[in-house]
Amino acid sequence: MTSLRSRTVGIIAGAIALAACSEQPATKAPTEQEIHANDSADASGTPGRHPYRCDDKRPLLIDFKDEGLTLEIRRAADAAPLVLTAPAQGLQYVGDTASATFSGNEIRIEEAEQPTIVCTKATSL
Repeated sequence: MTSLRSRTVGIIAGAIALAACSEQPATKAPTEQEIHANDSADASGTPGRHPYRCDDKRPLLIDFKDEGLTLEIRRAADAAPLVLTAPAQGLQYVGDTASATFSGNEIRIEEAEQPTIVCTKATSL
């Protein structure tokens, strides 16, 4: 009886020791797009909305939606958006007639039959 109890206690102690040593999955830091989907950097307070300034000197508003997987791009707050989506974080955003990629605080937008524009985030968020 004592031998069975000792064996059981030994097995349980070994299982606990192994469980304590198991590696925890590493959590990735959120991407810039995921962060922006939850904050706002313009006076409207619209969640996920951030102003950009483009190389053509015009402003651009980008609304980050769906945890950063969808972009709604506008030249003005009341303008109809150009909607682009990405299948996963860090990949290119695509739509019917346009695509966009991020590099740091810049976005590069390519539209059919339009010159490529590069826009820089206008805030420090």
